Amino acid sequence: MYKNIYCTAQHKLSGSYYTTPARCVRICKKFPCELFTRKEIDEYIEQGYVIETFAGFITRRESMYLFKKKDGSLTQAPETFDQQNPGWKELEDVEEVLFVSKVLIPQIKLVPKPAKHQQPEDITEIRPRQAKKK
Repeated sequence: MYKNIYCTAQHKLSGSYYTTPARCVRICKKFPCELFTRKEIDEYIEQGYVIETFAGFITRRESMYLFKKKDGSLTQAPETFDQQNPGWKELEDVEEVLFVSKVLIPQIKLVPKPAKHQQPEDITEIRPRQAKKK
């Protein structure tokens, strides 16, 4: 986990080809890249160096029909389902036929854990500044 990495992307940033994984996490926009295994990334998450955050959705276009049954369950329509000429035997237990044209896929990105602001504990009272007398 604490190995030096030979990375050409870091060379463009710092001038050195060798970097540490902690620097990759903090600076590199390509993290996680092919230099890290899934096991190493899981170790970073487990130790608290990296956290997973929601980055939005990717939209994928897809056409499919779903059957909403009378008991409330959803099932995908068979490939032979025809919207123009449905078979009534297929639709005996179906309450609604739903058409899905867009699928939203959540995207998670890894970011470094933010540093906590440390405040000195020995300060008991903060006094306002007094104006100087002339």
